[in-house]
Amino acid sequence: MRTVVFVADDLGMTAGVNRGIARAAASGLVRETSLLVTGMAVDDGVRIARDHGLCIGLHLSLTLGKALTGPIRGLTDRAGNFRSLGPVLLRTLLRAADRAAIAREVTAQLARAKELVGPLTHINGHHHVHVMPVVRDVVFAAAAAAGVRWTRLPREHRAAGLALTPVALLLASLSRGAAAAVRNSGLRTLPFLGITTEARDDFAARAQRIAANLPDAPCEWMVHPHEPDADMAAIDGMGYRRPHAAELAFLADPAAAERCGLRCVRFADV
Repeated sequence: MRTVVFVADDLGMTAGVNRGIARAAASGLVRETSLLVTGMAVDDGVRIARDHGLCIGLHLSLTLGKALTGPIRGLTDRAGNFRSLGPVLLRTLLRAADRAAIAREVTAQLARAKELVGPLTHINGHHHVHVMPVVRDVVFAAAAAAGVRWTRLPREHRAAGLALTPVALLLASLSRGAAAAVRNSGLRTLPFLGITTEARDDFAARAQRIAANLPDAPCEWMVHPHEPDADMAAIDGMGYRRPHAAELAFLADPAAAERCGLRCVRFADV
């Protein structure tokens, strides 16, 4: 059997997201989740994660919700509300974002997550903001200082066996740029999957194909077991209006892992 850490992102974003993660956790497939402390249903998400014994990391947000530390030049409006992915990505690529303010926000979100759930197992980013220029200069060292041991480099492993989309190619490039900062921080990573399976109607078929080609080493598999709700439908961002029903059905099925020959673990088990 191949070893996989399924990591359910977006905990706390909305009640529907929390319900989907709860179902994926109840099946035994998902044992790690990433908390979005700027979401609309954070307290409910924390309760659900505790009830299901999930290990929790920080899903760093710079594109959704409101900054904990106030306005950030280039990333928020004057009230501190984060701008959407496109403007944030552009400002970071141009290195036109306030590095010191971003560092303060990263530290504040780490502290808030630890206040809510205790020790954090990992850090990643909503819309993968943690590997964007400027952000990657500060985030990994801050996470290591907060006791985090794992992070994510979102470059799709060849086991996916599928042609990479422009988004996947961009993320691979950003990951290469972030790799040195990860090494210098001492954080650990695993081979990564999930871009080519997110919100796909053929999730189960893709999962079986990928599982047959996984390496002997453990892998991290990013998943989004969302249940649709009005709050999520109203969010302006990548992927939230796409259906996640097939992804959720697979992750909520206790027999799915056995059918694919997968052993589902936590980061601590690696």
